[in-house]
Amino acid sequence: MVSGPSYQRLGTTTDGLLFKYKLAKALTIVSLLAVIVMALGSLVYPASRWNMTTDESNTNDLAMAPSSPSADDASAECQLPAELFIAKSQDGSYTPPHPDPTLLQAIKLAAPSDVDNYCRNTYDSTNGFVDTVPYNTNGECGNWQQQYRELHQQRLKELEMMQNGLLDQLQEPPRFISYLCREVATVGNRGCGGLADRMSGMISTFFFALLTDRAYLAHWADENPIPLEILFEKPNIDWTYDPSTIPALFDHPEQGITYQQVDTLNQKYAVLGNTMFPDGPTQDFQDLWNGTFVEARSNRAYIIRTFQESSIYPEMLAKMGLDKENTFGCLTDYLFRPTIGSRRFINAYREFFQMDSILSIGMQVRTDDNALANPQLDHNSLEMWDYYLTCANQVASVQRKPHHKRVVYFMITDSLRLRDEFKSLNTNTTLAKQFLGQYYDETSTVVTGLPVEHIEPEQVEKYIHVENPIEVTRERMTPGVNSAVIENWLLSYADFRIISPQGYGKLAAFHSRSDNSTISLPRNAQKHRAPDCTKPEALAKYDWLATQWSLG
Repeated sequence: MVSGPSYQRLGTTTDGLLFKYKLAKALTIVSLLAVIVMALGSLVYPASRWNMTTDESNTNDLAMAPSSPSADDASAECQLPAELFIAKSQDGSYTPPHPDPTLLQAIKLAAPSDVDNYCRNTYDSTNGFVDTVPYNTNGECGNWQQQYRELHQQRLKELEMMQNGLLDQLQEPPRFISYLCREVATVGNRGCGGLADRMSGMISTFFFALLTDRAYLAHWADENPIPLEILFEKPNIDWTYDPSTIPALFDHPEQGITYQQVDTLNQKYAVLGNTMFPDGPTQDFQDLWNGTFVEARSNRAYIIRTFQESSIYPEMLAKMGLDKENTFGCLTDYLFRPTIGSRRFINAYREFFQMDSILSIGMQVRTDDNALANPQLDHNSLEMWDYYLTCANQVASVQRKPHHKRVVYFMITDSLRLRDEFKSLNTNTTLAKQFLGQYYDETSTVVTGLPVEHIEPEQVEKYIHVENPIEVTRERMTPGVNSAVIENWLLSYADFRIISPQGYGKLAAFHSRSDNSTISLPRNAQKHRAPDCTKPEALAKYDWLATQWSLG
């Protein structure tokens, strides 16, 4: 019988027990070390982790933000950060300051479901806020966009052919209309105006292009105060052009290619009516200006007026899905999109204003250019402008619904002193009782905290003595001009708005696409004439607004 190999036990019985003991001891020590490491890790990297992104060149890169719960974990709590922030714009465009602390304070007082939805869908732990801007998602702006885009692209191809000397290959002269804001006038008052004046001219010029099958272009002189391309993106059509090349390029009358200048700067209501409707209600805009390339200088609007006076265009526009209420806002958003940092800032406030549990009432208090030109001499106060808050209280008393947990007053103004006093209503109970009335403890005041500037300071200096003139440079003016856009857009997104009688607040009213949500108050010297804002007749309708300031 063949025996197999013999297997010998390693070590003696005593040695085996000693080996097992040492092995167990080693495993125990390793386990303890693992527990200690994990404990230390939980202290250094807690479960509710804060993300820190820093850039020594820009404090807007400091992002202290809790990680949002995953989309798959809808039951997890979403927490907003201790401070709202706007991340540095990755494309190099303007980055606004962080939102004012009053915004977060007010958000936290909204209904929990609204706060949770805001945290999940508006707040972004990396960039601060989302930058998406919905446009025509439900057809609210009509059906004309794609057809016009194709027309515009074809016109640009034809323009390129002209630039390459291929005029003979054109089937017909391509027709354009442009908006031009030139350099600041050295004498007189022939400037382009502030944001409202410029937007009135720009949007109405596009309105004309849409109705006459012309391509639309727009240009601001580079230092008046900044190029248009720095302020806005071009979401649908490329409207950029170089005005210096146009007169010679379109100087071929023998081939039906001509250049024409049109100037409606500062025209009064009656004069503009004669300009746009010389033949009355049946006026065909095709017959007004016959140049192949029409270059318009304008700070006046005529969109609402066209719906009022024309017997031709309201029906045509209705087929496009446009009416008196939505045209200005829809055309604005089709042409001009604020840059990414501005969009993030806008979304931070807009989504708050539109919460179900919030009734938002915007106030635009235009004091005077002196508050802008000489802020050290600013003496504006809540006492002086109390009738705006009285009106807001009246609006809240009739417009607040059971689902409105809070009322929010949002103020934009050219007076930093007034803005600071307005903010103090959140913490000064005595002032709050005085100016916010019976429901002061259910009302929040919110501001942007953005820099305040006039976009044509050199024009202001012609009629106001400025003690400390500013140097008008692109770097110096970019924040203030962006602030003007951001705050105007936000005013348009409030449920209701109370505006001053000049153009800026009216621009927000037209942009809002709501003809039943604006009240215009008189100047301070006539505040005794302020309406009872609980009454429907206090509302300033588009038809009336279109007769004021930069028209409509």
